[in-house]
Amino acid sequence: MGEDRDPLRYMNRLERRLLGWLVVHLFAVGNPRFERAIERNGEQATARMSCVNALRLYAIGFFLLGTVVKVAALEGLAYGLYGLAAAAMAWSFWCLFTVVGPEREHRRASRLERTTV
Repeated sequence: MGEDRDPLRYMNRLERRLLGWLVVHLFAVGNPRFERAIERNGEQATARMSCVNALRLYAIGFFLLGTVVKVAALEGLAYGLYGLAAAAMAWSFWCLFTVVGPEREHRRASRLERTTV
């Protein structure tokens, strides 16, 4: 991943600390579908969407871990993990709202470029 493609610059400090490693990994996949997403939606919106996906992966992990802990008869800890899963999902929905603005701006700018050429 080049220096010009750094998804961490679109994240706040807390997101960089908790999700940075996973967002960088998700952002650096380099497959054709991902490249089309960057072209269509812009780098910032795609980086924010990687943040959403990372939070959803965290939520799934917390839920599965909570289920394992509940089977082990540690219900208090299990409910705490379920709470973390719910918090990760809520945070991912908030992050999803932060995708809309940059995506609209990128599409507006790319439409202007096509009409001026």
